[in-house]
Amino acid sequence: MEKIYRELENGDIVKGVGLPAFIHNMQYHLVTIKVYEDGIIDCWGKVDFEGFVEKVKSGWVVTKVPKGKDVSRFHSFYGKSDGIETYIDEVEFIKEVRDTIDELQGNATSSMRCRDAFSSFLNSPNDTTKSELNKEYNLIPEHLKRYVLGDMDSKDGPIKQVLSGKKLDEENLNYWRERYNRC
Repeated sequence: MEKIYRELENGDIVKGVGLPAFIHNMQYHLVTIKVYEDGIIDCWGKVDFEGFVEKVKSGWVVTKVPKGKDVSRFHSFYGKSDGIETYIDEVEFIKEVRDTIDELQGNATSSMRCRDAFSSFLNSPNDTTKSELNKEYNLIPEHLKRYVLGDMDSKDGPIKQVLSGKKLDEENLNYWRERYNRC
């Protein structure tokens, strides 16, 4: 993630974040998709979030390059995509862009909402709080799910264990309350 900004005509500064992706314009170009706090996304043209989703659906913005296709990064490299391995698909990238806008605007991201839902479940473990936890966990970009609890070692194991449907023992619940409860 790269911190960026753009200047408006009146001199105001709009903060943003750059995320890597590819623009498919005859060939594939590795670029920085610029996501700004005012909701504008620059992907070789400025669009709002809905416009960005359309750019992804149309294949203009992609996260993967088919094998054997031409790939470039201006002034850096040009070649075939045979060795490029990516792990973020377009649906998950859209979620990440949505979260990036939320974060830049000071709103709760999907991970923050999920942590709150996990705390609610820990305080009141029932089907309603579990259902809310499941809903919020599924909104998180797949490639970021292992970091939700801020504990990379657990890889969100406690949340996954709750959502697995297995019976939870009180000892685990108490440990999680002490370690992760934010309410």
